[in-house]
Amino acid sequence: MITYNVKKVLNNNVVIAEYNKEEFILVGKAIGFDSNKDKKVSEDRVENIFVKQTDKLNGNFDRILKEINSEIVGVSEEIIAMCEKELGETLKEAIHVSLPDHINFAILRSNKGMRIENPFISEIRTLYPKEFSLAEQAVSMLDERFKIRLPYDEVGFICMHIKAALSSQDVGETLEYTKKISEIIELISALMKKKLDRKSLEYERLLTHINFLVERLTNNKATRNPLLETIKKEFSYEYAVAIKVAMKIQNLFSVKVSDDEIGYIAIHLRRLAEM
Repeated sequence: MITYNVKKVLNNNVVIAEYNKEEFILVGKAIGFDSNKDKKVSEDRVENIFVKQTDKLNGNFDRILKEINSEIVGVSEEIIAMCEKELGETLKEAIHVSLPDHINFAILRSNKGMRIENPFISEIRTLYPKEFSLAEQAVSMLDERFKIRLPYDEVGFICMHIKAALSSQDVGETLEYTKKISEIIELISALMKKKLDRKSLEYERLLTHINFLVERLTNNKATRNPLLETIKKEFSYEYAVAIKVAMKIQNLFSVKVSDDEIGYIAIHLRRLAEM
Protein backbone atom coordinates (compact mmCIF):
# COMPACT_ATOMS: atom_id res chain seq x y z
CA MET A 1 0.00 0.00 0.00
CA ILE A 2 1.28 3.45 -0.95
CA THR A 3 2.04 5.85 1.90
CA TYR A 4 2.31 9.61 1.31
CA ASN A 5 4.31 12.14 3.33
CA VAL A 6 2.28 15.25 4.18
CA LYS A 7 4.03 18.46 3.09
CA LYS A 8 1.26 20.97 3.78
CA VAL A 9 -2.26 20.90 5.23
CA LEU A 10 -4.81 22.95 3.26
CA ASN A 11 -7.79 22.09 5.48
CA ASN A 12 -9.18 19.16 7.44
CA ASN A 13 -9.96 17.25 4.27
CA VAL A 14 -7.17 18.27 1.88
CA VAL A 15 -3.38 18.02 2.06
CA ILE A 16 -0.40 18.40 -0.22
CA ALA A 17 1.70 15.24 0.06
CA GLU A 18 4.72 13.63 -1.53
CA TYR A 19 5.36 10.15 -2.83
CA ASN A 20 8.40 9.01 -4.80
CA LYS A 21 9.61 12.63 -5.13
CA GLU A 22 6.33 13.75 -6.73
CA GLU A 23 3.77 16.05 -5.10
CA PHE A 24 0.04 15.37 -5.00
CA ILE A 25 -3.13 17.03 -3.75
CA LEU A 26 -4.97 14.45 -1.66
CA VAL A 27 -8.64 14.73 -0.70
CA GLY A 28 -10.19 12.53 1.97
CA LYS A 29 -12.44 12.82 4.98
CA ALA A 30 -10.47 14.27 7.93
CA ILE A 31 -7.23 13.50 6.07
CA GLY A 32 -5.76 16.82 7.24
CA PHE A 33 -7.18 16.77 10.75
CA ASP A 34 -4.45 16.87 13.39
CA SER A 35 -1.86 16.48 10.62
CA ASN A 36 1.46 18.22 10.27
CA LYS A 37 4.47 18.15 8.00
CA ASP A 38 5.92 14.68 7.35
CA LYS A 39 2.95 12.86 8.84
CA LYS A 40 2.15 9.68 6.91
CA VAL A 41 -1.11 9.17 5.02
CA SER A 42 -2.03 5.77 3.57
CA GLU A 43 -3.73 5.52 0.17
CA ASP A 44 -6.84 3.84 1.66
CA ARG A 45 -7.76 7.20 3.22
CA VAL A 46 -7.53 9.04 -0.10
CA GLU A 47 -10.81 9.68 -1.94
CA ASN A 48 -9.42 11.87 -4.72
CA ILE A 49 -5.93 12.63 -5.97
CA PHE A 50 -4.42 15.25 -8.28
CA VAL A 51 -0.82 15.52 -9.48
CA LYS A 52 0.31 18.97 -8.37
CA GLN A 53 3.06 19.62 -10.91
CA THR A 54 2.11 19.21 -14.58
CA ASP A 55 3.27 20.87 -17.78
CA LYS A 56 -0.28 22.10 -18.49
CA LEU A 57 -0.50 24.09 -15.24
CA ASN A 58 2.95 25.58 -15.82
CA GLY A 59 3.51 26.53 -12.17
CA ASN A 60 0.18 28.34 -11.84
CA PHE A 61 -0.99 26.08 -9.01
CA ASP A 62 2.07 27.11 -6.96
CA ARG A 63 1.11 30.75 -7.61
CA ILE A 64 -2.41 30.03 -6.35
CA LEU A 65 -0.99 28.44 -3.19
CA LYS A 66 1.14 31.52 -2.52
CA GLU A 67 -1.52 34.14 -3.25
CA ILE A 68 -4.74 32.54 -1.95
CA ASN A 69 -5.76 31.40 1.52
CA SER A 70 -5.08 27.66 1.83
CA GLU A 71 -8.63 27.11 3.16
CA ILE A 72 -10.01 28.42 -0.14
CA VAL A 73 -7.68 26.19 -2.16
CA GLY A 74 -8.64 23.26 0.04
CA VAL A 75 -12.39 23.67 -0.29
CA SER A 76 -11.95 24.17 -4.06
CA GLU A 77 -10.29 20.77 -4.22
CA GLU A 78 -13.17 19.28 -2.23
CA ILE A 79 -15.63 20.77 -4.73
CA ILE A 80 -13.63 19.36 -7.65
CA ALA A 81 -13.51 15.92 -6.00
CA MET A 82 -17.29 16.06 -5.43
CA CYS A 83 -17.90 16.94 -9.08
CA GLU A 84 -15.65 14.19 -10.40
CA LYS A 85 -17.38 11.63 -8.19
CA GLU A 86 -20.91 12.72 -9.15
CA LEU A 87 -20.17 13.15 -12.87
CA GLY A 88 -17.94 10.10 -13.16
CA GLU A 89 -15.33 12.10 -15.08
CA THR A 90 -11.96 13.64 -14.39
CA LEU A 91 -12.17 17.41 -14.83
CA LYS A 92 -9.63 19.32 -16.91
CA GLU A 93 -6.52 20.30 -14.92
CA ALA A 94 -7.08 24.01 -15.44
CA ILE A 95 -9.99 24.03 -12.95
CA HIS A 96 -7.50 23.42 -10.11
CA VAL A 97 -6.30 26.97 -10.80
CA SER A 98 -9.38 28.73 -12.17
CA LEU A 99 -11.85 27.61 -9.48
CA PRO A 100 -9.90 28.71 -6.36
CA ASP A 101 -9.00 31.93 -8.16
CA HIS A 102 -12.68 32.61 -8.88
CA ILE A 103 -13.86 31.61 -5.40
CA ASN A 104 -11.24 33.86 -3.80
CA PHE A 105 -12.55 36.92 -5.67
CA ALA A 106 -16.16 35.90 -5.01
CA ILE A 107 -15.50 35.84 -1.27
CA LEU A 108 -13.62 39.16 -1.43
CA ARG A 109 -16.57 40.74 -3.28
CA SER A 110 -19.01 39.31 -0.75
CA ASN A 111 -17.03 40.70 2.16
CA LYS A 112 -17.06 44.14 0.53
CA GLY A 113 -20.78 43.98 -0.19
CA MET A 114 -20.21 43.93 -3.95
CA ARG A 115 -22.48 41.87 -6.19
CA ILE A 116 -21.95 40.95 -9.83
CA GLU A 117 -25.23 39.98 -11.47
CA ASN A 118 -25.35 36.91 -13.68
CA PRO A 119 -27.83 37.80 -16.46
CA PHE A 120 -27.82 34.26 -17.90
CA ILE A 121 -28.52 32.25 -14.77
CA SER A 122 -31.87 30.94 -16.08
CA GLU A 123 -30.25 29.76 -19.30
CA ILE A 124 -27.32 28.21 -17.43
CA ARG A 125 -29.66 26.34 -15.06
CA THR A 126 -31.62 24.87 -17.99
CA LEU A 127 -28.69 24.10 -20.30
CA TYR A 128 -26.46 22.49 -17.69
CA PRO A 129 -28.70 20.98 -14.97
CA LYS A 130 -26.19 18.49 -13.53
CA GLU A 131 -23.41 21.05 -13.31
CA PHE A 132 -25.82 23.62 -11.89
CA SER A 133 -26.90 21.25 -9.12
CA LEU A 134 -23.25 20.65 -8.21
CA ALA A 135 -22.60 24.41 -8.24
CA GLU A 136 -25.51 24.87 -5.81
CA GLN A 137 -23.88 22.35 -3.48
CA ALA A 138 -20.56 24.14 -3.89
CA VAL A 139 -22.04 27.51 -2.90
CA SER A 140 -23.71 25.94 0.15
CA MET A 141 -20.35 24.47 1.13
CA LEU A 142 -18.66 27.87 0.78
CA ASP A 143 -21.38 29.62 2.78
CA GLU A 144 -21.02 27.12 5.60
CA ARG A 145 -17.21 27.03 5.70
CA PHE A 146 -16.63 30.77 5.50
CA LYS A 147 -19.76 31.95 7.35
CA ILE A 148 -20.89 34.07 4.43
CA ARG A 149 -23.90 34.34 2.14
CA LEU A 150 -22.84 34.32 -1.50
CA PRO A 151 -25.45 35.64 -3.97
CA TYR A 152 -27.37 33.06 -6.01
CA ASP A 153 -25.70 34.44 -9.14
CA GLU A 154 -22.51 32.70 -7.97
CA VAL A 155 -24.12 29.33 -8.63
CA GLY A 156 -24.20 30.24 -12.33
CA PHE A 157 -20.59 31.39 -12.38
CA ILE A 158 -19.29 28.27 -10.63
CA CYS A 159 -21.45 26.13 -12.92
CA MET A 160 -19.61 27.68 -15.87
CA HIS A 161 -16.27 26.61 -14.42
CA ILE A 162 -17.52 23.05 -13.92
CA LYS A 163 -18.98 22.89 -17.43
CA ALA A 164 -15.80 24.29 -18.98
CA ALA A 165 -13.74 21.66 -17.15
CA LEU A 166 -15.83 18.95 -18.80
CA SER A 167 -15.49 20.21 -22.36
CA SER A 168 -12.95 21.51 -24.82
CA GLN A 169 -14.27 25.03 -24.24
CA ASP A 170 -12.89 27.36 -21.61
CA VAL A 171 -15.12 29.40 -19.28
CA GLY A 172 -15.25 32.37 -21.66
CA GLU A 173 -16.29 30.20 -24.62
CA THR A 174 -18.96 28.43 -22.56
CA LEU A 175 -20.37 31.79 -21.43
CA GLU A 176 -20.27 33.10 -25.00
CA TYR A 177 -22.27 30.08 -26.17
CA THR A 178 -24.85 30.68 -23.43
CA LYS A 179 -25.11 34.36 -24.45
CA LYS A 180 -25.78 33.37 -28.06
CA ILE A 181 -28.55 30.98 -27.02
CA SER A 182 -30.01 33.81 -24.90
CA GLU A 183 -29.97 36.12 -27.94
CA ILE A 184 -32.03 33.58 -29.89
CA ILE A 185 -34.58 33.31 -27.10
CA GLU A 186 -34.83 37.13 -26.89
CA LEU A 187 -35.43 37.29 -30.65
CA ILE A 188 -38.21 34.70 -30.36
CA SER A 189 -39.79 36.70 -27.54
CA ALA A 190 -39.72 39.86 -29.67
CA LEU A 191 -41.00 38.19 -32.86
CA MET A 192 -43.81 36.39 -31.03
CA LYS A 193 -44.61 39.56 -29.05
CA LYS A 194 -44.65 37.44 -25.92
CA LYS A 195 -42.82 38.01 -22.65
CA LEU A 196 -41.33 34.71 -21.58
CA ASP A 197 -41.41 33.54 -17.99
CA ARG A 198 -37.90 32.19 -17.47
CA LYS A 199 -39.13 29.89 -14.73
CA SER A 200 -41.88 28.29 -16.83
CA LEU A 201 -41.79 24.78 -18.25
CA GLU A 202 -42.50 26.15 -21.74
CA TYR A 203 -39.46 28.40 -21.54
CA GLU A 204 -37.26 25.48 -20.47
CA ARG A 205 -38.60 23.33 -23.30
CA LEU A 206 -37.87 26.03 -25.86
CA LEU A 207 -34.39 26.68 -24.50
CA THR A 208 -33.57 22.97 -24.40
CA HIS A 209 -34.79 22.49 -27.98
CA ILE A 210 -32.72 25.39 -29.30
CA ASN A 211 -29.68 24.06 -27.45
CA PHE A 212 -30.06 20.54 -28.87
CA LEU A 213 -30.75 22.01 -32.31
CA VAL A 214 -27.49 23.98 -32.25
CA GLU A 215 -25.59 20.92 -30.98
CA ARG A 216 -26.99 18.80 -33.84
CA LEU A 217 -26.10 21.41 -36.43
CA THR A 218 -22.56 22.01 -35.16
CA ASN A 219 -22.00 18.23 -35.15
CA ASN A 220 -23.49 17.87 -38.66
CA LYS A 221 -26.29 15.57 -37.47
CA ALA A 222 -29.25 15.82 -39.85
CA THR A 223 -32.80 15.12 -38.77
CA ARG A 224 -35.94 14.55 -40.84
CA ASN A 225 -39.32 16.11 -40.09
CA PRO A 226 -42.15 13.93 -41.52
CA LEU A 227 -44.72 16.61 -40.59
CA LEU A 228 -42.99 19.44 -42.45
CA GLU A 229 -45.63 20.05 -45.13
CA THR A 230 -48.44 19.94 -42.57
CA ILE A 231 -46.58 22.40 -40.34
CA LYS A 232 -46.09 24.81 -43.25
CA LYS A 233 -49.85 24.79 -43.95
CA GLU A 234 -51.31 24.73 -40.44
CA PHE A 235 -48.68 26.80 -38.64
CA SER A 236 -47.86 29.23 -41.45
CA TYR A 237 -47.28 32.22 -39.16
CA GLU A 238 -45.05 30.29 -36.77
CA TYR A 239 -43.15 28.81 -39.71
CA ALA A 240 -42.49 32.30 -41.08
CA VAL A 241 -41.18 33.39 -37.68
CA ALA A 242 -39.11 30.19 -37.45
CA ILE A 243 -37.36 31.14 -40.71
CA LYS A 244 -36.18 34.39 -39.07
CA VAL A 245 -35.05 32.47 -36.01
CA ALA A 246 -33.15 30.07 -38.24
CA MET A 247 -31.38 32.99 -39.94
CA LYS A 248 -30.27 34.25 -36.53
CA ILE A 249 -28.95 30.81 -35.61
CA GLN A 250 -27.07 30.59 -38.90
CA ASN A 251 -25.54 34.00 -38.33
CA LEU A 252 -24.46 33.30 -34.74
CA PHE A 253 -23.13 29.77 -35.21
CA SER A 254 -22.16 29.67 -38.90
CA VAL A 255 -24.34 26.64 -39.61
CA LYS A 256 -27.06 25.77 -42.12
CA VAL A 257 -30.57 25.24 -40.66
CA SER A 258 -32.61 22.86 -42.81
CA ASP A 259 -36.32 23.18 -43.59
CA ASP A 260 -36.92 20.13 -41.40
CA GLU A 261 -35.33 21.89 -38.40
CA ILE A 262 -37.26 25.07 -39.14
CA GLY A 263 -40.42 22.98 -38.93
CA TYR A 264 -39.49 21.76 -35.44
CA ILE A 265 -38.80 25.33 -34.35
CA ALA A 266 -42.27 26.28 -35.63
CA ILE A 267 -43.89 23.57 -33.46
CA HIS A 268 -42.26 25.03 -30.36
CA LEU A 269 -43.32 28.53 -31.38
CA ARG A 270 -46.89 27.29 -31.73
CA ARG A 271 -46.77 25.86 -28.20
CA LEU A 272 -45.44 29.20 -27.05
CA ALA A 273 -48.29 31.07 -28.76
CA GLU A 274 -50.85 28.87 -27.00
CA MET A 275 -49.46 29.56 -23.52
